[in-house]
Amino acid sequence: MGGSVVLAASYEARSYGVHGGMPGWRARQLCGDLLFVGGNFGRYQQFGDDVVSIFHDFTPRVERVSIDEAFLDVSGAVHLFGSPTEIAAAIRRRVRDEIGLPVSVGVARTKHLAKVASQVAKPDGLVAVDPARRVRVSRPPAHRTDMGRRANDRAAPPRGGDLYHRTTSRYRQPDPGQTARPRSRSKVGSSLRKRR
Repeated sequence: MGGSVVLAASYEARSYGVHGGMPGWRARQLCGDLLFVGGNFGRYQQFGDDVVSIFHDFTPRVERVSIDEAFLDVSGAVHLFGSPTEIAAAIRRRVRDEIGLPVSVGVARTKHLAKVASQVAKPDGLVAVDPARRVRVSRPPAHRTDMGRRANDRAAPPRGGDLYHRTTSRYRQPDPGQTARPRSRSKVGSSLRKRR
């Protein structure tokens, strides 16, 4: 284990503080019963391809951004398969039934909100952001997203990852030169943890 690095950690290991990029010796300190297993990139790639194949059964507008992430534009498929949330639920069922994998899905009007919603939905859920409500993401998720480290660092102080709903009644008018702060906050996702 000398120079090993954790590439990915299960949710069970994460509960002990183990995370990707962590030195193997540190992971073993945090979780003495930790089991290190080898990876199989070819198999991961095949699973990813199989999942994307199911996506294409619902829409041709699939933007794959990594081995296990994609954005789908289902606006042209609602007349065939139902609302975006119904489509997301159907995709999750098919992936579970046909491939045997859990899928976390975020449904929103923008890619950024869909990405945040999918993070909130982890490890195996569906979160839909109501398009009729205005939403403000006040802080980036505690972990890095594919927006990149610099974009995350500039977005807000690295203090947590709460997703807040915003309506006009929940905000006071700011004094000139000040930033508005919410009077009440409703936390949507508990899977986003505060940084230590």
